[in-house]
Amino acid sequence: MRDPVRIGNAHGFWGDRIEAAAEMLASEPELDFITLDFLAEVSLSIMAAQRERDPQAGYADDFIQVLETLVPYFQQGGRCRMVTNAGGLNPLGCAIASQRLLQRTNCPEKKIAVIAGDDVMTLLTCDSNREQLRNLDTRQSIDAVEEHLLTANAYIGASPIAQALSRGADLVIAGRVADPSLTVGPCLAHFGWDPDDYNRIAGATVAGHLIECGTQVTGGISTDWLRVPESSRIGFPIAEVSQDGTCVITKPNGSGGWVNESTVKEQLLYEIGDPDAYLSPDAIVSLKSVQVRQIGADRVCISGARGLPPPPNLKVSATYHAGYWAAAQLSIIGQQAHEKACRAGAGVLQRLADAGLTFQNSCVDVIGSHEFSEVVMRLAVADRSRNHVERFCRSVMPLITAGPPGTTGYAFGRPKVHSLIRYWPCLIARDQLEIEVSFLPQSDTDTAEGPPPSPARPSATAAVRSSPDVTTSTREATGRLVDVALARSGDKGINANLGVIARRPGDYPQLESWLTAARVAEHFGVDPLTVRRFEMPNLDALNFVLSGMLLNPIALDAQGKALGQKLLQIPLPEAWT
Repeated sequence: MRDPVRIGNAHGFWGDRIEAAAEMLASEPELDFITLDFLAEVSLSIMAAQRERDPQAGYADDFIQVLETLVPYFQQGGRCRMVTNAGGLNPLGCAIASQRLLQRTNCPEKKIAVIAGDDVMTLLTCDSNREQLRNLDTRQSIDAVEEHLLTANAYIGASPIAQALSRGADLVIAGRVADPSLTVGPCLAHFGWDPDDYNRIAGATVAGHLIECGTQVTGGISTDWLRVPESSRIGFPIAEVSQDGTCVITKPNGSGGWVNESTVKEQLLYEIGDPDAYLSPDAIVSLKSVQVRQIGADRVCISGARGLPPPPNLKVSATYHAGYWAAAQLSIIGQQAHEKACRAGAGVLQRLADAGLTFQNSCVDVIGSHEFSEVVMRLAVADRSRNHVERFCRSVMPLITAGPPGTTGYAFGRPKVHSLIRYWPCLIARDQLEIEVSFLPQSDTDTAEGPPPSPARPSATAAVRSSPDVTTSTREATGRLVDVALARSGDKGINANLGVIARRPGDYPQLESWLTAARVAEHFGVDPLTVRRFEMPNLDALNFVLSGMLLNPIALDAQGKALGQKLLQIPLPEAWT
């Protein structure tokens, strides 16, 4: 049996901390792999605009800055290997820029692999099977947006990553690899699992899902964030994956944040749909048998994932130009500030409507409750007509003198017009893709197929030391759901997911009985038929999927990140025991 493989993640999105990888390796220099995740649904459309201006662009140039911070580590003989999707639309360009940086800084030569073939724009526009290209959320035909398409990339799996690593790659640069597959690939290469060993692959997929968003599993955006130790320097996560697919989530010694059952459960429920069928290119994973157990300080063991063969089709993340948008923001201070803000925003839209200007999307968000005398009004519109949006931009600032008293916060002047990029999820047959793994030329003829084996390590499931119970410690009671539950929410296209976890296992039966789909729908003011509930007694949790909740692309919380915290404000019944 091979020793556990230790995989850190040091980047959760394009814009994350540049220094995180260097800090992780300073603390954990013997780490086997580091993954860096740069891509979200609209990232590739930003890269498309960059490539249009410069054919050599089209990748996350932040990655080159990350690599530059690792120069001292490599110069000192560091052997940790890296896997990233920073290649975006131009993995080869990213690889060449990486190689040039390493050569310019006199680093030891690295074997750089490039994975290409996820770009399916041509296939999408030529595919005769229009049915599978329908929008997965709305079932709309792709004909409606085909002429406006900007990018189309299939979520590819872990096999090409494993192939590159098995052939000795030190650095693997890919495009639209599915986020968990960045972790599954190193596991496949390390353990030599069979491609149909779905239970083990499921375990690695769960590990990848947990660390893909970086600090979200080590205390970031957690319900009890105010209690997280040293939140200004939260450490990025490390997954220690064993040969059977079991993993331990931990973090570098001495870093801030914490890893406990609560942080792991919150992230496990993040942006999922049916927990019995978590879809990835590598397996269909059931989370309903997963067990989460604290085994030491900042060490949580996750076991029990079950896997089935992956679907025959791959999901495609396409983007299209949907028009233009703009948003304005003003502060309003004084008595009845909330009512004044609502009236002011509605008045701007009414004045434009009177002039014959209506918009495809509009919203007035007032940040601050009725109890406060200080609020922020955010007014946003979107439309196919740039002229209409420009007219809106000129119509907001008159509130400075014509709006309610106490209007301020206008130092930035008129809002700017932006292109509106929207997401189009669809499917494509797996066998239509031709994935290629290639290597940049090296100056020598070293033919080694991989690094020497890692030194022996203790089993990933071995307890290290006791850990304080941070999920049930005393906190001030509010009489609201937050007293007995944690929550995390996110987006699934135009749908939102909202996971709710009982703080104490003994509270789960009452939570399951009381927090119904109908109650959640009533709290958010939506049709009960659009809310679906999934029970997860193995995690003392409930997962809600709110269909169509995120239809408005210019809403303040267009990704549904705040829904969980809003739900936690629901009053508890007096009979709660």
